[in-house]
Amino acid sequence: MSKMKEIDDIAQGVADVTLELMEDSVEWQIADQPVEGDAYFELKDYDISKAIELLYKKNTTLVG
Repeated sequence: MSKMKEIDDIAQGVADVTLELMEDSVEWQIADQPVEGDAYFELKDYDISKAIELLYKKNTTLVG
């Protein structure tokens, strides 16, 4: 296995675990919101996407 493939596999593992933790955290943080069904999942998806966007922006600002 190439070194780059190993590094990509590590990054994929980190991404998988991070998404799982984000989902748990968002579920916990929106638990008291007055939404159900599709609206709940839309809120959850929005919050996860927004968090990823903010992390990306912070990371690119720090790196760039």
